[in-house]
Amino acid sequence: MSTFVSLFAGVGGFDLGLERSGHTCVGQVEIDKHAQKILKKHWPHVPLHDDVTTAVEWAKEIDLIGKVDIVCGGFPCQDVSVAGKRAGAVSGTRSGLFYDAIRFSQEVGAKTIILENVPGLLSSNQGRDFGTVLTTLADSGYRHIEWRILDSQYFGVPQRRRRIFVVGSVTDRSASPIFVEPKGLRGDTAPSGKKRKVFAYATPISLRKDGRDVASTLPAQLYHHGTIVNQDLGAGHLVLE
Repeated sequence: MSTFVSLFAGVGGFDLGLERSGHTCVGQVEIDKHAQKILKKHWPHVPLHDDVTTAVEWAKEIDLIGKVDIVCGGFPCQDVSVAGKRAGAVSGTRSGLFYDAIRFSQEVGAKTIILENVPGLLSSNQGRDFGTVLTTLADSGYRHIEWRILDSQYFGVPQRRRRIFVVGSVTDRSASPIFVEPKGLRGDTAPSGKKRKVFAYATPISLRKDGRDVASTLPAQLYHHGTIVNQDLGAGHLVLE
């Protein structure tokens, strides 16, 4: 049974989903006081910390180093939301917490990191921000990366809530991808009854270059391979070798 730590935990959405899938929560990080009360109510025995920027030190204090398999969280999206100023995933002050999440994952030795954000991340700064996110993951050891936009209305939730989920792994998942489907499989059924395009491909994109070079070339590579249809619909599987 694998263990996980939930960063930017909120009221425990990731936590509940992972627990229902058989994983064990060994730590939560959330700064909002109201959300903390909810977490303490539902996970009274799980260690809770209030600051992602000091989470590594906290993990050392409670002996989590080397005992975490998965780190998950939705890093702040205000800077990349299409409804916001679009300052950029890496240039915005709050979204800079993304780097703290990566550092935490490395320090505790997590083999997998699961991230969530708004779909605008794909097109923010002409796609360069998403390229930088993938580059940072790859340079940090999470070189097998998948992503896909999922809509809550297709998972039993009575609302449309579209988010992009990114999974980075230190191990090769090419043989058993989480999100990617072979071209031609039926996609989600649109509310109008029209058939949606299937925009995920089974063949991963392989860029044989240093991770630092990917940010500038990734948007063009993705468009060339047909993995990202537009800023609203996207899925893919990237392997940096």
